[in-house]
This record gives sequence, C-alpha cells and structure tokens, in this order.
Amino acid sequence: MSKLSKKITKIQRRDAGGFGFGAHREQPRAMLLGVLAEDAAGIKAALEAGADIVIVRGKDPGKAIAAAGATDSTVGAWVESLDAAAADALHEGGCDFVVSALGTTDAAAVDTERMGQVIAQGGDDSLDDTTLRALGPLGLDGIFMEAASGAMTLMQQLELVRVASFASTPLMVTAGVDASIAELRVLRDSGTAAVIVPAGSKAADVAALGERLRQIPSSNRGRENGRDMAIVPSMASHHAEDDEPDEI
Repeated sequence: MSKLSKKITKIQRRDAGGFGFGAHREQPRAMLLGVLAEDAAGIKAALEAGADIVIVRGKDPGKAIAAAGATDSTVGAWVESLDAAAADALHEGGCDFVVSALGTTDAAAVDTERMGQVIAQGGDDSLDDTTLRALGPLGLDGIFMEAASGAMTLMQQLELVRVASFASTPLMVTAGVDASIAELRVLRDSGTAAVIVPAGSKAADVAALGERLRQIPSSNRGRENGRDMAIVPSMASHHAEDDEPDEI
C-alpha cells in the first residue's frame, strides 16, 4: 500500500468524525497539500514548506526522487507512459506512486499493493461514465484533474462530482497557491482529497495555503439528511486502514 493511500484514508476521517480534538491537538487539514516539482531541489523545497505530497513532473522523476533523498516521503512521479519495466525501476528507486494516463499505462505495470497509481484525466483523456464506473474495482489511489483557471462554475464543479462519484475514487485537483477557503471548500465538497499547486510556488505561500486548509469547516452534508453522500468517495473498499501515525 502506498503512503499516498494511507494519507488519503486518514484525511477523509476528518469529516467522518474520526478525529477527537482537544486543546492540545491541531486541527488537521481538510485535504492533502500537494506540490508539483521538476527536480530534486523542487522536491526538497516543497517538503520543507510543509507539502504532504510531491509530484515530480520532469525529464527523469525517478532520478530526482533519489537525488533528493525523498524515498521515505510521499513523493510520486508523473510519466507520459508506464510499462512494467518502468514501474519496477520507479518502485526500486523509492517512488511512492505514479501518475499516468489510462491509455498509456500497461495493465501489467499497475500493482497498487506495491506502488500507488493515480490516473491523469482531462482534455482529450476525459472519461465517460461507463469507463469511470469500471475504475472503482481497480483500487486506484486517485484521479488527477487540472482545474480550469478563474472562478469555478457550478457546471465545472459538477464535472468533478461526476468523476469522483462514478469512479468511487478520490480526486487530486490543481489549484492556485492563493486559493481562498471558500474555493477550497468547494473542491473538498466535490470529492477532492488533495489540492496540487504549481511547481516553483513560494515556500511562504505553500505554508499559508496549508493553514487555510485547516480552517475549512467540517462537512455535515449527508449526515444532515441521514444518508451517505456519493460526492466524497470512501477509501474503505480500496485498502484496509493503517494505524501507523502519519502527520497531515
């Protein structure tokens, strides 16, 4: 099981009432804070700024992860295509999860018990409802989506809801490092488990965003109506919970 999967499971307990708070305990973030990086220096900077996860989108992500000494952190690689040999090399190099497109990923390369798998979708890779429903049993760690720039419309929010609910899989969605609490709440309520900010974001801005993620009110949607909501998918069917302590 990937560290990413464990962190997503823990973060989703926040709105499920799984956290007990006291005066001494810090409010957890409503979603994971992720940062895109291009090289080893970017990985180190993101982790030092307080990122929960880092996605390396560069020429040789496996080499960058090893060079950064980040094999014990939740760092993944974004690749254009993935075959079994490439997956083996990334795993052996300390990569925690891989982001790749559905159509360029060999089925034999995916083993979520060994290394996490996130599917990138959007644009020409947009998936129909039937395909999204079929993703659920695969036990993927998440679906990566790039949000449109500017204020999100209800139509754009519904697209996030559609993907998350039909696939029963958490979303990882891009966001500006200056995203407001209200904008972050909309992402959380749409099935987003992790917000991902651009490479090169300033450390102070990343840290400030992390604090705003703690200020998002817990969601009572679903509990108020006496039923579960389909918007935020559960990880229960993907992996068993792990009791190892993980800071969020």
